[in-house]
Amino acid sequence: MSWDAKWTGRMWVAQQSVQADGRVFERVLRAPGSRIIIVKNNKLLLSREKRAELGGAVDYRLPGGKVFDTNQAYQEFIESGKDIVAASRESIAKEALEEVGVVVDPAKLEYLGVDILGATCAWDLHYWLATESDEHSEGAQYHESEAEEIEGCEWVTFEEARNIALDASRFSESRSAAQLLRWLELHH
Repeated sequence: MSWDAKWTGRMWVAQQSVQADGRVFERVLRAPGSRIIIVKNNKLLLSREKRAELGGAVDYRLPGGKVFDTNQAYQEFIESGKDIVAASRESIAKEALEEVGVVVDPAKLEYLGVDILGATCAWDLHYWLATESDEHSEGAQYHESEAEEIEGCEWVTFEEARNIALDASRFSESRSAAQLLRWLELHH
C-alpha cells in the first residue's frame, strides 16, 4: 500500500492511500517520544507539568519528550536504517536532565518497550527505567518553552505513584500511567 502526504507540519504528517476499489485510507504520523521511570532510594520521580490540553491544569507525568525535534528529522533517521531504540536511549537521557535535573548514563538504562498508539495515528512512546542516577547540581536544564510548562518534580513512594497513576485527574497520559502501573505491579 502506498501513502501520499496530504499535509506536513513540524511534528505531524497526514497521509492518504487510495485503494484499488476506490476506498481512501487515512493516517497521521508523529515522530516518537520517550518516557522514563527513575527510581532511587525506594522512590520514583514524577514531573509536574501545566498542560494546555487540560486548560492549564497541573498534571503528573513520567519525565520525557520527543526523540526528534521534527518529523522530517525522524523520517531521515528511519531512511538511514539506524536503530530507533538507540536514538530513544540517547534522547531520554537528555530529557531527564532537561525536565527533572537528573543525570543518567544511557548505557545503564533498561529498555521497557514501546507503546504503539495505532494504525491510523502512529505516535510511538518508548519507555525506559533508570535505577542509577544523580541529581544535577544546577537542577533541571529546561528549554525556554519548557520553563513555562514544567512546574517541577516530586519523589514519591511506590504506593503514592500507584495512586497518582490510577487517578486520571492527576495523571492524564493514560499510556504512561498503564506502563507505570505494569512496572509497579511486576516489581513492587
